[in-house]
Amino acid sequence: MKKEDERKILTFEMACLRRMLGITRRDKIRNEEIRERTNMKDTAIDKIRRRRLQWFGHVTRMGEERLPLRALHCHIEGNRSKERQAKRWIDNIKEDVEKQNLNLEEATHMARDRKTWSHPVSNSSPS
Repeated sequence: MKKEDERKILTFEMACLRRMLGITRRDKIRNEEIRERTNMKDTAIDKIRRRRLQWFGHVTRMGEERLPLRALHCHIEGNRSKERQAKRWIDNIKEDVEKQNLNLEEATHMARDRKTWSHPVSNSSPS
């Protein structure tokens, strides 16, 4: 996910929380205070990251013949068109895994065991 997209999601999320509380930007109340009042510890980005890691674990545990697993690790030759996003889904996974101080190989190995994988996934958000 692009940084700009993350920023837009977070901005929208805060606008929704402020609207629910009836607070405007003119009230000059910090985002942390808004989150505290709504008891929202995780941001939408944290939730996206956690779900992405859960899905990665799910796909990694699939059999070798399954299409999602093969698609996850395949490499397609050629160039992307100019409009295409340069970042692939696996690139997002690599970023998420690196935030857990792991590399992709370690994460793939850990994800094969559901109990072992649940620890990095649950620690992927601040709550």
